[in-house]
Amino acid sequence: MKTQLLVVLGLLFGLAAAVERMGAPKVLTPNYVNKKLYIMYTGGTIGMAKTDQGYAPKPGFLQGLMNKSPAFNNQPLPKYVISEYSPLLDSSNMVPTDWLNVAKDIYDHYDEYDAFVVIHGTDTLAYTASALSFLLGNLNKTVIVTGSQIPMVEPYSDATNNLLGAIMAAAMYPHLPEVTVYFKGSLLRGNRVQKLSSWDFAAFDSGAFPPLGTWGGSLEIFSDHLLSAPTQPLQLYEKVSPNVITILLYPGITGDLVRRLIFPPKGDARVEAVLLLAFGMGNGPDANQEFMDVLAEATQHGIIVVDSTQCFRGIVDLTHYATGSALAKVGCIGGMDMTPDAAFTKLAWLLARTDLGQGDERLNKVKSLMQVNLRGEMMGPLVPNM
Repeated sequence: MKTQLLVVLGLLFGLAAAVERMGAPKVLTPNYVNKKLYIMYTGGTIGMAKTDQGYAPKPGFLQGLMNKSPAFNNQPLPKYVISEYSPLLDSSNMVPTDWLNVAKDIYDHYDEYDAFVVIHGTDTLAYTASALSFLLGNLNKTVIVTGSQIPMVEPYSDATNNLLGAIMAAAMYPHLPEVTVYFKGSLLRGNRVQKLSSWDFAAFDSGAFPPLGTWGGSLEIFSDHLLSAPTQPLQLYEKVSPNVITILLYPGITGDLVRRLIFPPKGDARVEAVLLLAFGMGNGPDANQEFMDVLAEATQHGIIVVDSTQCFRGIVDLTHYATGSALAKVGCIGGMDMTPDAAFTKLAWLLARTDLGQGDERLNKVKSLMQVNLRGEMMGPLVPNM
């Protein structure tokens, strides 16, 4: 157990040390001459207007502000087209079918445009960025998801800098082979980000994984941090399972409550997987026998239980503490260092795939792939073409 932990910690500290030793970054050469971008405006704070009920999305409002802004008109910018979604959504109202719509939109316009920007609300932005990373297989064009904490209409807003930065980054580096998030001068891996603040302009962070790029006097992309370019054509996955639930552990959680969440009344949709947001390194209340019995029953019925951590910077190791190994004994699998957003969307994506077989074969493949690095969402060697 100690050996495994030391290996994990060694990987984390080794990554940090490598980043520190790098000094001057190995950067890619920017080129945005005659680039053509496709911008998908799904909604969010960035284009909201004041109403009697508070800020709300307003059709046409964001593009009207951009048309009047010197930032978007008084300098050479790449060519871009804005596709405004209808209805525009506060991201709290977004659902998995919206992830599929954005992925399909990118796929449909993939050959026509050089790179893509998704304007999105911040509340569920990390879910969408993670989902897109799985739904778009063999991606070899830049996709940047961005938004703002304050509407563009307000005088002290982060909207212009974020949107302009995303547009310029996408045009300058149109062949970054991953879904990214651009916020307050940092370009982050999309399936590594979490929202940290509801008011700070640095709203997102990718934890122990370093930024893919930073914007100071110029935009620098750290090529050593990027995924390898794919050799296969873009592949679109068009389904996600709606039968994944998240359970947040808290002191005193009861087995009866967990049972009612995992085993709904007859006639309701069957739960296929549970994302268990556990304490620390994946620990749970192993002294609560009723709770442990429910999890054991779930895994025996073919329900996948993925143990993830509630910590922003953390990793699950179910061998380190007895309270973690007890969860492994009842069939839970560890989520390593995946964010809750990435683990949830990865589960939903894998469970909807029809190429993983049937019955026990499918179950075992999904469990195995949840513990393998497919899109840079977790530490470990990358397994391509999955």
